[in-house]
Amino acid sequence: MSLQGQRVAILVEDCYQDLEVWYPYYRLKEAGAAVVFVGTGKPKYTGKYGYPLTPETSADRVSAQEFDGIIVPGGWAPDLLRRDPAVIQLVSDANRQGKVIGAICHAGWVLCSANVLRGRTATCFSAIRDDVVNAGANYVDREVVRDGNLITSRTPDDLPAFLHAIIEALHARPAAPARPARRSGQGRRHPAKASARR
Repeated sequence: MSLQGQRVAILVEDCYQDLEVWYPYYRLKEAGAAVVFVGTGKPKYTGKYGYPLTPETSADRVSAQEFDGIIVPGGWAPDLLRRDPAVIQLVSDANRQGKVIGAICHAGWVLCSANVLRGRTATCFSAIRDDVVNAGANYVDREVVRDGNLITSRTPDDLPAFLHAIIEALHARPAAPARPARRSGQGRRHPAKASARR
């Protein structure tokens, strides 16, 4: 399936699960999608196993309208991502707009904080099952679960099924409008972060 014209964000922070970032990155690029690493404002990040990553932008400089899908990898990064108000706003907005959201392993923490799990069926790494259930989800133990625009998986072993479901979901939806050009230094900033920089 070709994803030509589709744009997907991968959310990143330190201690990301290396496979859960790079497998989706290359698989989506292979399918023709434009893939953007979106961080929290740091110039670079390091995975659990030491692989470095340089983000193209940060969550406070983009909007959900610019993307067809958002992937939240696991590792310990979700515990940092969920503390960033702009990340939570981005995921919440994307869900409200019906964009494809993929979350694997500990990424369920971000879904909990974004309040997108209530009434949904989802899976996650077993250690955060209680968090996901307490956020209102119907937890099931399967390699991949799709509930509308929400796609969840448990561990790196589930990545083939996870990406198959994500690519299928992206292929079924029209591409998001092209991102307007911005002058250097311009972009969406979360109010809390903007005031903190003053």
